[in-house]
Amino acid sequence: MNRLPEVETIDAGAHPVVLGAGALGTFNKRIGELDPSACFILGDENTLRHCLPELLAHVPRLRDAETIGVPVGEASKSLSVCSDIWQHLTDRAADREALLVNLGGGVVTDLGGFIAGTFKRGLHCVHVPTSLMGMVDAGIGGKTGIDLGGVKNVVGVFHDPLAVYVHVPFLKSLGKRELLNGVAEMIKHGLVRSAEHWNAVSNAPLHDLGALEPLVRRSAAIKAEVVKEDPREKGPRKLLNFGHTIGHGIEAYSWEGQQRALFHGEAIAIGMICEAWLSCRAGLLDRESNDRIAAQLLGLYKPFSLQGSEAHRIIELMRNDKKNSGGQFRFTLLTGIGSAQVDVPITAAQVREALEHYRLLVKEG
Repeated sequence: MNRLPEVETIDAGAHPVVLGAGALGTFNKRIGELDPSACFILGDENTLRHCLPELLAHVPRLRDAETIGVPVGEASKSLSVCSDIWQHLTDRAADREALLVNLGGGVVTDLGGFIAGTFKRGLHCVHVPTSLMGMVDAGIGGKTGIDLGGVKNVVGVFHDPLAVYVHVPFLKSLGKRELLNGVAEMIKHGLVRSAEHWNAVSNAPLHDLGALEPLVRRSAAIKAEVVKEDPREKGPRKLLNFGHTIGHGIEAYSWEGQQRALFHGEAIAIGMICEAWLSCRAGLLDRESNDRIAAQLLGLYKPFSLQGSEAHRIIELMRNDKKNSGGQFRFTLLTGIGSAQVDVPITAAQVREALEHYRLLVKEG
């Protein structure tokens, strides 16, 4: 096996993604160059407990930083939490030369990026993702967002971090379910951009961090390449929406119901099964590829039981999706494993059929 470089820097356009054993050392040096007026570390209860000590061991320039903690989970992406953090920064007289370090998974980077992008019209921030989801997807690209009225990421701004520093050993703190949450985005990257990557993720022992690290780097590189081509999601970046139109609706629905609330990646896995089937129905994807995708995802993720009557509520939640245009659903659909087409109009009736397809797959399985 080829030895991975100590420090690897990937160009995501407006910001670099720095990976490798020396990534956090590079961050420490960057703080010295930046000389911020103050440093704040935003994290949730888990990351401040499990990951902060390691961060401070590698980045001693942050040892005097003040920590800001939020509860674990999607509920922290709310206006009330934002208001508390804005007030906290105001009370500390934080200025635009302050640095906000977002230490956590996708919730923390989404929330922290939004705080940084809006407080005093923008202060410096850096993402240090601690989850697989954050490392390969959520932390890269400058998208920020909070939830409103059960609709995911409906309020947000584009605000690029100064950099994203990926330290793979943080993944040791995650359980299997949290790792699989991020694997869903890695699978998506392969499906829309690289059949080779899809095959590599499909065949990897995902419990082995040594085997996972090169795949993390490749997924981060795919995300960065797409973001660099289209930083504000006018064209190619929409490729990354595959699985997310239906997936976001299912995720929001799961927060309302009696079953377990789904992690983002679990909902996106269901969305990918549904949207691969829509791709096949539209004549864009061959049946064999559709079946392979469904088999892979059903093998990795626990089934989520849906009743036919629940499709109406899921579609209702989808109507507030940011990707809609002119009152129509706009989907990214696959044209093969490793390629996709954006802005495909899909009707509510077709979404209902796709949800029914998933329901029957689960029932038969």
